[in-house]
Amino acid sequence: MNAGPDVGLLSDVRAARAALEKDTRAALLRAAAAVLSEEGLSALTVRRVAEAVKASTKMIYTHFNGKDGLLDALYLHSFASFTTALQAHSGERDPVLRLDKMVVAYRAFALGEPTLYNLMFGDLGRGWEAPLESRRQAWKSFETLRDAVGHRLGPARGADASRITHLLWAAMHGIVSLELRKLIGSGEDGEQLFRLAVAAVRQAHGLE
Repeated sequence: MNAGPDVGLLSDVRAARAALEKDTRAALLRAAAAVLSEEGLSALTVRRVAEAVKASTKMIYTHFNGKDGLLDALYLHSFASFTTALQAHSGERDPVLRLDKMVVAYRAFALGEPTLYNLMFGDLGRGWEAPLESRRQAWKSFETLRDAVGHRLGPARGADASRITHLLWAAMHGIVSLELRKLIGSGEDGEQLFRLAVAAVRQAHGLE
């Protein structure tokens, strides 16, 4: 009796195809980030990104449906990477150390991926804005930080966690944004200002 195509072989083919598509998508996102970083938003065209990976423009339309889809995917990818950087410390049992590590991870990500950070927080000017649904999805990174703040505050102050997390995030974002624009000192000077701003919020709201 003919059982038809080998199920295992078909599964392997599908897996190989999915892996190829994933690698292609990742390569296009890396190319888009590089163009954005080196040449700016005006240079980020479908043709320019395709040239960077020696591919056809059709490939970008296939994966992202054009420039706006590419930017949206890069936006979500950036927030996913950012969230992963924070969640790497979610397993820390000591609530103070957990928050300490997330604060350090926040600045490290911003300084290590300045182009992605600027894309995430709308610093590309009016050339592009993330869709509302994407912004809602990206907000999961806030939830990761809020959970750490709430863990430190304890159940009795759980209702304050969102408000205090907003204050902490505002302090961190403010300093790293100024640092990225070279409007304040960088390196040790920038780190010291960052720590002072964070410490002020934490001391004022019982996060030490």
